[in-house]
Amino acid sequence: MRKPFSLNESILTRSYKNIIFKHLTTARILLLGFAIIILVGSLLLMLPFATKEGVELKFIDALFTATSATCVTGLIIAPTANIFTPFGQVVILLLIQIGGLGFMTLTSFFYSMLGRKLSLRRRISMSEDMQSGMGRLKSIAIKIVILAFGVEILGIIFLTIGFSIQGYSFGQSLWYGIFHSVSAFCNAGFDVVSLTGTSLVGVNNNYLILITLALLIGIGGIGFIVLIDISENRRFRRLSLHTKIVILMTLVFTFGGAFVFWIAERNNPATIGNMPLLGQWVNCYFHSVSCRTAGFNSFDLTKMSDLSTGTTMLLMFVGAAPGSTGGGIKVTTVFILAAQVIATLRNKKEFVVDMKAVGTNTLTKAVTVVSLALSVMITSMFIMLIAENNVEETSMEALIFEQISAYATCGLSLGVTPLLSPISKIIIMLNMYLGRIGAFTFFMSFTKNTRQVDKIKYPEANITV
Repeated sequence: MRKPFSLNESILTRSYKNIIFKHLTTARILLLGFAIIILVGSLLLMLPFATKEGVELKFIDALFTATSATCVTGLIIAPTANIFTPFGQVVILLLIQIGGLGFMTLTSFFYSMLGRKLSLRRRISMSEDMQSGMGRLKSIAIKIVILAFGVEILGIIFLTIGFSIQGYSFGQSLWYGIFHSVSAFCNAGFDVVSLTGTSLVGVNNNYLILITLALLIGIGGIGFIVLIDISENRRFRRLSLHTKIVILMTLVFTFGGAFVFWIAERNNPATIGNMPLLGQWVNCYFHSVSCRTAGFNSFDLTKMSDLSTGTTMLLMFVGAAPGSTGGGIKVTTVFILAAQVIATLRNKKEFVVDMKAVGTNTLTKAVTVVSLALSVMITSMFIMLIAENNVEETSMEALIFEQISAYATCGLSLGVTPLLSPISKIIIMLNMYLGRIGAFTFFMSFTKNTRQVDKIKYPEANITV
């Protein structure tokens, strides 16, 4: 017999939902969403048929791998091809794709395909995930997925040809093409070529593979909003100021970094010294692109000069563009802070770019992003130095490199990842998680979801700095 409808029960249920949604802010939705994906991925990687015979994968290592894949980082506890079966590799690939595009973008895309209307809360969550405005979110979600899959398919074609040239069979070349195309576009840095953890060192003379991967990394790293802006406004003058800044800073850091690497390594036989001039430039360009959050390497990073190591850490810290598959503090943040410094030195209260004044809110957010990043990294480094104090194989330089790589979701390493203690692995996982979510979004999730307008204005303090 059907239970009669109760108005009191309906009101009570609705009140419970209101209480839940009141506390479930957009920042908290992102945090919970990525955490759930990581946990599910960890459980899938723990399945017996996800790892090769004779491999015992601990939960913390499965969690580390799932976090690295979902946060599109690329740090690994062991070579992916050496411990994971094709099923395990597919799980990692799906985690990379979900983490790269953003789960809110993907769910919004499927909602649109099913003809479902996006709720206001979902639209707000998606705008936070993509770091964009709320206008045309439905069409933007569709364009993002189409652009991503279109670019990845082109990458698969060229990479399949490149791996076939290396002598692999068509089936193996196709799988390598699929995996590395998705991994590169999502700036993840996972590879299934090396069985010893040397990444792409074995194919550093195949310029087709390196250039294709570099282009995929670059396209994924400039941001979906930039890609859509370029596709809709093909003339440079018509592009938004954000797009112009991203393109300018990306070119400066990419080719500037490549030039520094070539100057530092051209006579180093342990890296690129024995390569022809074209090979040196291709590998330096590839490394400059990769260390801005991709995580592939085509030569031994432990043999780099101090100048190259320092430049790599700087590029990792800066990272890619907002709303992209990459991490770091973002190139636009660096531009805003640099422009503000110049304006301050010229005794100007505001700085103008392309006939537009950059607002105080933008500057404040840029300072906050850098401050939070430095705070997280310094705190993490102290904990890691304490945890690894008695481990002779881990140097301070390698730990700092590892920590920056994790927070910037880059994935490059000086070889200390498998040697880390459980405490350090947890710290690295937290850094990857914060780097993908964004420290700004993470700490904002713990604040109250209210906006209060100050009715009282206090006199401005004159503090000497």
